[in-house]
Amino acid sequence: MLTAGGRSGSHQRGTVTWSAAAPVASARFLAQLEQLMAGERFDHVVPLTEAAMYRLWDATPSWSERIFPRTDRDQRRLLRDKHALLEHMAGRGLEVPRQLRLDPGLASDDLVRELGLPLVVKGATGSAGTRVRIVDTRAALARAIERARALGGDWSVQTWVAGPTCLLGGMFHAGRALRLYAAEKLEQYPARTGPAIRLRSDDDAALIETGLRVFRELRWTGFASADLIRRPDGAHVLLEVNPRPWGSIAGASRAGVDLFTPFVELLAGRVPPADLSFAANHECMIFPRYLLSSRHRSFRGVAQAVRDLFGDQGRDWRQPRFLLRNLVRIHDRRREWREF
Repeated sequence: MLTAGGRSGSHQRGTVTWSAAAPVASARFLAQLEQLMAGERFDHVVPLTEAAMYRLWDATPSWSERIFPRTDRDQRRLLRDKHALLEHMAGRGLEVPRQLRLDPGLASDDLVRELGLPLVVKGATGSAGTRVRIVDTRAALARAIERARALGGDWSVQTWVAGPTCLLGGMFHAGRALRLYAAEKLEQYPARTGPAIRLRSDDDAALIETGLRVFRELRWTGFASADLIRRPDGAHVLLEVNPRPWGSIAGASRAGVDLFTPFVELLAGRVPPADLSFAANHECMIFPRYLLSSRHRSFRGVAQAVRDLFGDQGRDWRQPRFLLRNLVRIHDRRREWREF
Protein backbone atom coordinates (compact mmCIF):
# COMPACT_ATOMS: atom_id res chain seq x y z
CA MET A 1 0.00 0.00 0.00
CA LEU A 2 1.43 3.36 -1.07
CA THR A 3 -0.08 6.52 0.39
CA ALA A 4 0.50 9.88 -1.26
CA GLY A 5 0.04 12.45 1.46
CA GLY A 6 3.53 13.90 1.32
CA ARG A 7 4.66 12.40 4.61
CA SER A 8 7.40 9.84 5.25
CA GLY A 9 7.60 6.45 6.90
CA SER A 10 6.45 2.88 6.46
CA HIS A 11 5.32 -0.06 8.54
CA GLN A 12 4.49 -3.70 8.17
CA ARG A 13 1.26 -5.36 9.22
CA GLY A 14 1.00 -9.06 8.48
CA THR A 15 1.89 -9.50 4.81
CA VAL A 16 1.11 -5.88 3.90
CA THR A 17 3.67 -3.08 3.81
CA TRP A 18 2.40 0.50 4.10
CA SER A 19 4.73 3.17 2.68
CA ALA A 20 4.31 6.92 2.40
CA ALA A 21 5.10 8.79 -0.81
CA ALA A 22 5.22 12.33 -2.13
CA PRO A 23 1.93 14.15 -2.89
CA VAL A 24 0.11 12.54 -5.79
CA ALA A 25 0.25 15.70 -7.92
CA SER A 26 4.05 15.94 -7.71
CA ALA A 27 6.63 14.62 -10.16
CA ARG A 28 8.36 12.94 -7.23
CA PHE A 29 5.31 10.73 -6.67
CA LEU A 30 5.62 9.28 -10.17
CA ALA A 31 9.38 8.83 -9.72
CA GLN A 32 8.83 6.93 -6.45
CA LEU A 33 6.17 4.79 -8.07
CA GLU A 34 8.43 3.97 -11.02
CA GLN A 35 11.19 3.01 -8.60
CA LEU A 36 8.81 0.75 -6.69
CA MET A 37 7.58 -0.90 -9.88
CA ALA A 38 11.16 -1.52 -11.02
CA GLY A 39 12.14 -3.17 -7.75
CA GLU A 40 9.13 -5.44 -7.24
CA ARG A 41 6.78 -7.53 -9.36
CA PHE A 42 3.16 -6.38 -9.18
CA ASP A 43 0.28 -8.05 -10.98
CA HIS A 44 -2.04 -5.05 -10.59
CA VAL A 45 -1.95 -1.41 -9.56
CA VAL A 46 -5.27 -0.34 -7.99
CA PRO A 47 -5.74 3.43 -7.48
CA LEU A 48 -8.03 3.94 -4.48
CA THR A 49 -8.68 7.67 -4.94
CA GLU A 50 -9.80 9.72 -7.91
CA ALA A 51 -6.68 11.87 -7.64
CA ALA A 52 -4.38 8.85 -8.01
CA MET A 53 -6.57 7.42 -10.77
CA TYR A 54 -6.47 10.61 -12.84
CA ARG A 55 -2.73 11.02 -12.26
CA LEU A 56 -2.00 7.55 -13.62
CA TRP A 57 -4.39 8.03 -16.55
CA ASP A 58 -2.48 11.15 -17.57
CA ALA A 59 0.99 9.73 -16.91
CA THR A 60 0.46 6.62 -19.09
CA PRO A 61 3.39 4.73 -17.53
CA SER A 62 4.96 1.73 -19.25
CA TRP A 63 2.98 -0.57 -16.95
CA SER A 64 -0.42 1.03 -17.75
CA GLU A 65 -1.88 -2.37 -18.65
CA ARG A 66 -1.56 -3.37 -14.99
CA ILE A 67 -3.79 -0.52 -13.73
CA PHE A 68 -7.13 -1.90 -12.50
CA PRO A 69 -9.70 -1.34 -13.78
CA ARG A 70 -8.90 -0.82 -17.44
CA THR A 71 -10.78 2.21 -18.76
CA ASP A 72 -11.50 3.74 -22.14
CA ARG A 73 -11.47 7.37 -23.27
CA ASP A 74 -15.21 7.95 -22.74
CA GLN A 75 -15.16 6.54 -19.21
CA ARG A 76 -12.21 8.73 -18.30
CA ARG A 77 -13.82 11.84 -19.77
CA LEU A 78 -17.00 11.37 -17.75
CA LEU A 79 -15.47 10.27 -14.46
CA ARG A 80 -12.98 13.11 -14.20
CA ASP A 81 -15.69 15.76 -14.70
CA LYS A 82 -18.77 15.52 -12.46
CA HIS A 83 -20.60 18.07 -14.62
CA ALA A 84 -19.96 16.21 -17.87
CA LEU A 85 -21.14 12.98 -16.26
CA LEU A 86 -24.45 14.52 -15.22
CA GLU A 87 -24.95 16.02 -18.67
CA HIS A 88 -24.29 12.61 -20.23
CA MET A 89 -26.67 10.81 -17.88
CA ALA A 90 -29.40 13.39 -18.49
CA GLY A 91 -29.05 12.64 -22.19
CA ARG A 92 -29.68 8.97 -21.38
CA GLY A 93 -32.94 9.77 -19.59
CA LEU A 94 -31.80 9.85 -15.95
CA GLU A 95 -32.97 12.58 -13.60
CA VAL A 96 -30.18 15.03 -12.64
CA PRO A 97 -30.22 18.53 -11.08
CA ARG A 98 -30.48 21.44 -13.49
CA GLN A 99 -27.04 23.02 -13.72
CA LEU A 100 -25.08 25.81 -15.35
CA ARG A 101 -21.33 25.88 -15.75
CA LEU A 102 -19.74 28.75 -13.83
CA ASP A 103 -18.38 30.73 -16.76
CA PRO A 104 -16.44 33.96 -16.13
CA GLY A 105 -19.26 36.18 -17.41
CA LEU A 106 -21.99 34.54 -15.32
CA ALA A 107 -23.13 36.66 -12.35
CA SER A 108 -24.97 35.49 -9.25
CA ASP A 109 -28.12 37.40 -10.28
CA ASP A 110 -28.15 35.52 -13.60
CA LEU A 111 -27.92 32.20 -11.78
CA VAL A 112 -30.73 33.00 -9.35
CA ARG A 113 -32.94 34.23 -12.20
CA GLU A 114 -32.34 31.02 -14.15
CA LEU A 115 -32.22 28.41 -11.38
CA GLY A 116 -33.77 30.00 -8.28
CA LEU A 117 -32.67 29.39 -4.69
CA PRO A 118 -31.33 27.40 -2.86
CA LEU A 119 -28.41 26.46 -5.11
CA VAL A 120 -25.41 24.14 -4.93
CA VAL A 121 -21.96 25.39 -5.97
CA LYS A 122 -19.91 22.35 -6.90
CA GLY A 123 -16.44 21.68 -8.29
CA ALA A 124 -15.89 19.35 -11.24
CA THR A 125 -13.46 17.41 -9.04
CA GLY A 126 -13.28 16.79 -5.31
CA SER A 127 -14.30 14.15 -2.82
CA ALA A 128 -16.08 13.85 0.52
CA GLY A 129 -17.89 17.15 -0.03
CA THR A 130 -14.71 19.25 0.01
CA ARG A 131 -15.81 21.36 -2.97
CA VAL A 132 -19.54 21.56 -2.42
CA ARG A 133 -21.48 24.43 -0.86
CA ILE A 134 -25.25 24.81 -0.51
CA VAL A 135 -26.30 28.46 -0.51
CA ASP A 136 -29.68 29.87 0.46
CA THR A 137 -29.24 33.59 -0.29
CA ARG A 138 -27.86 35.80 -3.05
CA ALA A 139 -25.12 37.05 -0.73
CA ALA A 140 -24.02 33.52 0.15
CA LEU A 141 -24.03 32.61 -3.54
CA ALA A 142 -21.84 35.60 -4.41
CA ARG A 143 -19.34 34.63 -1.68
CA ALA A 144 -19.26 31.00 -2.84
CA ILE A 145 -18.68 32.04 -6.46
CA GLU A 146 -15.86 34.37 -5.44
CA ARG A 147 -14.22 31.58 -3.44
CA ALA A 148 -14.66 29.05 -6.26
CA ARG A 149 -12.97 31.38 -8.74
CA ALA A 150 -10.12 31.98 -6.30
CA LEU A 151 -9.56 28.22 -5.92
CA GLY A 152 -9.61 27.73 -9.69
CA GLY A 153 -10.75 24.80 -11.75
CA ASP A 154 -14.12 24.03 -13.30
CA TRP A 155 -17.30 24.65 -11.29
CA SER A 156 -21.03 24.46 -11.83
CA VAL A 157 -24.09 25.79 -10.04
CA GLN A 158 -26.98 23.35 -9.60
CA THR A 159 -30.52 23.49 -8.37
CA TRP A 160 -30.90 22.10 -4.87
CA VAL A 161 -33.13 19.03 -4.77
CA ALA A 162 -35.20 18.47 -1.62
CA GLY A 163 -35.12 15.02 -0.07
CA PRO A 164 -32.83 12.57 1.72
CA THR A 165 -29.50 11.62 0.18
CA CYS A 166 -29.14 7.96 -0.78
CA LEU A 167 -26.24 5.80 -1.85
CA LEU A 168 -25.92 2.79 -4.10
CA GLY A 169 -22.57 1.03 -4.21
CA GLY A 170 -21.12 -2.31 -5.07
CA MET A 171 -18.74 -4.38 -7.13
CA PHE A 172 -19.30 -4.29 -10.89
CA HIS A 173 -18.05 -5.97 -14.04
CA ALA A 174 -18.55 -4.19 -17.38
CA GLY A 175 -21.55 -2.36 -15.91
CA ARG A 176 -23.21 -5.45 -14.38
CA ALA A 177 -23.54 -5.57 -10.60
CA LEU A 178 -21.86 -8.54 -8.90
CA ARG A 179 -22.51 -7.30 -5.35
CA LEU A 180 -24.82 -4.51 -4.26
CA TYR A 181 -25.57 -2.26 -1.30
CA ALA A 182 -28.02 0.64 -1.09
CA ALA A 183 -28.73 2.95 1.83
CA GLU A 184 -30.23 6.23 2.96
CA LYS A 185 -27.79 8.66 4.57
CA LEU A 186 -29.35 9.54 7.92
CA GLU A 187 -26.52 11.90 8.93
CA GLN A 188 -23.62 13.50 7.06
CA TYR A 189 -20.59 15.47 8.13
CA PRO A 190 -20.38 18.24 7.12
CA ALA A 191 -24.17 18.34 7.22
CA ARG A 192 -25.94 18.04 3.82
CA THR A 193 -22.71 17.88 1.75
CA GLY A 194 -20.24 15.54 3.47
CA PRO A 195 -19.84 11.75 3.67
CA ALA A 196 -22.31 9.64 5.61
CA ILE A 197 -21.64 9.18 9.31
CA ARG A 198 -24.87 7.24 9.93
CA LEU A 199 -26.88 5.34 7.33
CA ARG A 200 -29.57 2.69 6.98
CA SER A 201 -29.60 0.02 4.28
CA ASP A 202 -32.52 0.47 1.90
CA ASP A 203 -33.90 -2.06 -0.61
CA ASP A 204 -36.16 0.47 -2.35
CA ALA A 205 -36.64 -0.89 -5.88
CA ALA A 206 -36.63 2.55 -7.52
CA LEU A 207 -33.33 3.49 -5.84
CA ILE A 208 -31.68 0.24 -6.89
CA GLU A 209 -32.88 0.39 -10.49
CA THR A 210 -31.76 4.02 -10.92
CA GLY A 211 -28.32 3.25 -9.52
CA LEU A 212 -27.94 0.15 -11.67
CA ARG A 213 -28.83 2.17 -14.77
CA VAL A 214 -25.96 4.55 -14.00
CA PHE A 215 -23.35 1.78 -13.86
CA ARG A 216 -24.75 -0.04 -16.87
CA GLU A 217 -24.33 3.19 -18.81
CA LEU A 218 -20.76 3.63 -17.55
CA ARG A 219 -19.88 -0.03 -18.19
CA TRP A 220 -17.85 0.18 -15.00
CA THR A 221 -15.67 -2.58 -13.51
CA GLY A 222 -14.58 -2.63 -9.87
CA PHE A 223 -15.69 -0.70 -6.79
CA ALA A 224 -18.03 2.24 -7.27
CA SER A 225 -20.88 4.14 -5.64
CA ALA A 226 -23.43 6.73 -6.72
CA ASP A 227 -25.08 9.45 -4.62
CA LEU A 228 -28.72 10.24 -5.32
CA ILE A 229 -31.52 12.34 -3.82
CA ARG A 230 -34.94 10.79 -3.25
CA ARG A 231 -37.55 13.36 -4.18
CA PRO A 232 -40.91 13.53 -2.35
CA ASP A 233 -42.55 11.80 -5.34
CA GLY A 234 -40.25 8.78 -4.92
CA ALA A 235 -38.08 9.45 -7.99
CA HIS A 236 -34.30 9.53 -7.58
CA VAL A 237 -32.01 12.29 -8.88
CA LEU A 238 -28.38 11.44 -9.60
CA LEU A 239 -25.82 13.71 -7.92
CA GLU A 240 -22.47 12.06 -8.64
CA VAL A 241 -20.51 8.84 -9.13
CA ASN A 242 -17.43 7.76 -7.16
CA PRO A 243 -15.38 5.11 -9.04
CA ARG A 244 -13.65 3.72 -5.95
CA PRO A 245 -14.32 2.28 -2.47
CA TRP A 246 -16.57 4.84 -0.79
CA GLY A 247 -16.22 6.40 2.66
CA SER A 248 -19.14 4.55 4.28
CA ILE A 249 -18.27 1.17 2.78
CA ALA A 250 -18.41 -0.33 6.29
CA GLY A 251 -22.20 -0.14 5.98
CA ALA A 252 -22.12 -2.72 3.20
CA SER A 253 -20.18 -5.17 5.33
CA ARG A 254 -22.56 -4.65 8.25
CA ALA A 255 -25.48 -5.44 5.90
CA GLY A 256 -23.91 -8.76 4.94
CA VAL A 257 -22.26 -7.78 1.63
CA ASP A 258 -18.84 -9.26 0.87
CA LEU A 259 -17.30 -6.93 -1.71
CA PHE A 260 -13.73 -8.17 -1.51
CA THR A 261 -14.13 -11.80 -2.54
CA PRO A 262 -15.51 -10.86 -5.98
CA PHE A 263 -12.86 -8.13 -6.21
CA VAL A 264 -10.12 -10.76 -5.80
CA GLU A 265 -11.87 -12.92 -8.41
CA LEU A 266 -11.84 -10.05 -10.88
CA LEU A 267 -8.16 -9.41 -10.25
CA ALA A 268 -7.52 -13.09 -11.00
CA GLY A 269 -9.32 -12.76 -14.34
CA ARG A 270 -12.49 -14.55 -13.30
CA VAL A 271 -16.05 -13.16 -13.16
CA PRO A 272 -17.95 -14.55 -10.17
CA PRO A 273 -21.72 -15.10 -10.21
CA ALA A 274 -23.83 -12.15 -9.08
CA ASP A 275 -25.36 -12.05 -5.60
CA LEU A 276 -27.28 -8.79 -5.06
CA SER A 277 -28.78 -9.62 -1.66
CA PHE A 278 -28.20 -7.48 1.43
CA ALA A 279 -29.95 -6.95 4.76
CA ALA A 280 -32.45 -4.09 4.55
CA ASN A 281 -33.17 -1.58 7.34
CA HIS A 282 -29.79 -2.19 8.96
CA GLU A 283 -28.44 0.98 10.60
CA CYS A 284 -24.70 1.62 10.79
CA MET A 285 -22.55 4.34 12.36
CA ILE A 286 -19.31 4.98 10.44
CA PHE A 287 -16.49 4.77 12.97
CA PRO A 288 -14.76 7.05 13.90
CA ARG A 289 -16.03 9.69 11.48
CA TYR A 290 -19.24 10.28 13.45
CA LEU A 291 -17.15 11.79 16.27
CA LEU A 292 -16.44 14.76 13.99
CA SER A 293 -20.02 15.85 14.61
CA SER A 294 -20.54 17.67 17.92
CA ARG A 295 -23.82 15.76 18.22
CA HIS A 296 -21.84 12.59 18.95
CA ARG A 297 -19.13 14.12 21.15
CA SER A 298 -21.03 13.17 24.30
CA PHE A 299 -20.96 10.36 26.85
CA ARG A 300 -23.28 8.34 24.65
CA GLY A 301 -21.13 9.00 21.58
CA VAL A 302 -17.93 8.05 23.39
CA ALA A 303 -19.57 4.84 24.63
CA GLN A 304 -20.58 4.05 21.04
CA ALA A 305 -17.02 4.75 19.89
CA VAL A 306 -15.57 2.37 22.51
CA ARG A 307 -17.94 -0.38 21.34
CA ASP A 308 -17.01 0.24 17.71
CA LEU A 309 -13.28 0.37 18.47
CA PHE A 310 -13.42 -3.12 19.93
CA GLY A 311 -15.89 -4.40 17.32
CA ASP A 312 -15.53 -5.28 13.63
CA GLN A 313 -15.17 -1.69 12.43
CA GLY A 314 -12.40 -0.97 14.90
CA ARG A 315 -10.19 -3.92 13.99
CA ASP A 316 -7.70 -1.87 11.98
CA TRP A 317 -8.06 1.16 14.23
CA ARG A 318 -6.73 -0.86 17.16
CA GLN A 319 -3.32 -0.69 15.50
CA PRO A 320 -1.74 2.49 17.02
CA ARG A 321 0.18 3.58 13.91
CA PHE A 322 -2.83 3.05 11.67
CA LEU A 323 -4.97 5.03 14.12
CA LEU A 324 -2.48 7.91 14.22
CA ARG A 325 -2.12 8.04 10.42
CA ASN A 326 -5.87 8.15 9.89
CA LEU A 327 -6.48 10.74 12.60
CA VAL A 328 -3.99 12.96 10.76
CA ARG A 329 -5.84 12.26 7.51
CA ILE A 330 -9.19 13.20 9.08
CA HIS A 331 -7.62 16.42 10.38
CA ASP A 332 -6.38 17.24 6.87
CA ARG A 333 -9.82 16.58 5.42
CA ARG A 334 -11.43 18.96 7.94
CA ARG A 335 -9.02 21.65 6.75
CA GLU A 336 -10.08 21.01 3.15
CA TRP A 337 -13.75 21.37 4.13
CA ARG A 338 -12.99 24.78 5.65
CA GLU A 339 -11.27 25.96 2.46
CA PHE A 340 -14.60 26.19 0.65
